[in-house]
Amino acid sequence: MAIVTAITATATKEGGDRMDENVQKIDLMQYFDRFWRTLLRFKLILFLLFVVIVAFCVIQEVLFFQTTYSSTAVFVATNQEEGNLFTTGEDDDELVSTFSSLVTGSMMSQVIMEDLQSDHVPASIMISRVENTNLLEMRVTSSNAQDAYDVAQSVLDNYGQVTNRVMSDVSMVVLDQPLLATGPDAYPDYLRSAIKGAIYGFVACFIVALTLTLIRRKVLSGDDVKNVLHLNVTARIPFVGGHKKRERDDVLLLNHPRIQYGFRHAFHEARMKLEQEKRKNGYNTFMVTSTMPDEGKSTISTNLALSLADKGYKVILVDLDLRNPSIVQAIQSDGSRGTIVDYLRGKYPIREIITHYEEFKLDITYGTSSGEDAAELLSGERFRKLIATLKEDYDYVILDAPPLYMMGDALLIGQVSDSALVVIRQDYANIYDIQDSLEEFNDYIPNITGVILNQVKPSLFSPDDHPYGYGYGYGYGYGDYGYGYGYGYGKKK
Repeated sequence: MAIVTAITATATKEGGDRMDENVQKIDLMQYFDRFWRTLLRFKLILFLLFVVIVAFCVIQEVLFFQTTYSSTAVFVATNQEEGNLFTTGEDDDELVSTFSSLVTGSMMSQVIMEDLQSDHVPASIMISRVENTNLLEMRVTSSNAQDAYDVAQSVLDNYGQVTNRVMSDVSMVVLDQPLLATGPDAYPDYLRSAIKGAIYGFVACFIVALTLTLIRRKVLSGDDVKNVLHLNVTARIPFVGGHKKRERDDVLLLNHPRIQYGFRHAFHEARMKLEQEKRKNGYNTFMVTSTMPDEGKSTISTNLALSLADKGYKVILVDLDLRNPSIVQAIQSDGSRGTIVDYLRGKYPIREIITHYEEFKLDITYGTSSGEDAAELLSGERFRKLIATLKEDYDYVILDAPPLYMMGDALLIGQVSDSALVVIRQDYANIYDIQDSLEEFNDYIPNITGVILNQVKPSLFSPDDHPYGYGYGYGYGYGDYGYGYGYGYGKKK
């Protein structure tokens, strides 16, 4: 029994260790995923930063590279009494050091200026000792080859005026005479500068990307929705890449013959959630909103309505964004009938503002810009009467509401809705902004069906956010209309 217990304990410990390792691996993958998404998000900025740093290093080489010329002489400083040119004792170390100081000092400089009849020494003098000998190498460097040669020759001709005052028994034997330089010491090394700039640029981009990864608080995955916002993900709508500019008929609607399966299936999942809410709680009126503009809520609203209508339900889609209506663009309609604003202002009865589309099997009530009195219209009795009538006449009422963060219109709409769907565009709105908006929203409508995570880009490191693994790359993009004409403050065409 003791053996069995020990084995069980060991197995439990090993299992726990493996679990901890798996958790650590998942965390690391999530961090790397966030870093990778940051790189993709800011790739243009990071690339420009990299280019600027490389260019700066190259330009610095061009502007500040100093072309120099050198004239070199090799000689021996020796004690005349000893007569030994190549001794290496301690006394010779002191001798060489002293001689070098004298030759490069101020007294020598004064002698050179007098000799050359100049107000300054037009070159720098450097004395170095050949290792393990008392051989001295004098290198005279200047921006002009002639100046370098003249100064070197002047030192050899006049060094005795300085050294004899201090060490009269020292003489200098020249082994290699200075020569006039025929070329510069070096040429600008642009390749080396570019490589140095590339290294600096890479490090700088890495630091910037890492910093952005740590400070950016965006919704990137279903885990963020669950752990931070404490909401369930109703559906993940895959990102559909394509052209930056497209014609108006290139709209991401479920009834389009070439729409991809992954995109279509995501909305079918969302539809099933609404069906469940109706069976369980009796909800049939759902508002669709977002925190910020350009998160794709209007496309989500339209496709949810299309998915429900395709199942055979009697559905109406109501555009309640009275500041920037978008449903008319998504459906590609001229919106010639009366609008919701016309009804709210008492110009038309309800039946005159409902447009039936047989091809969609869907009824639509279009919106229009109401100006500054949107809140007043949405808080009136006619609006409440409209929603109550639609609830009785239709199986499902989908309300396309304005964003939460910019105005209070969505809060008024929430009061007449059974539940709400919040559209969150991946890697777009700040988590803190979303939290603030939802906290205020919960005071008006506590029943939130869930979150629709929109424009989800797959990641190798976040398997839960692979909506279906295929169906991407179709030629429907987002362009200047946002996501399927989803929302477009300031981006109308």
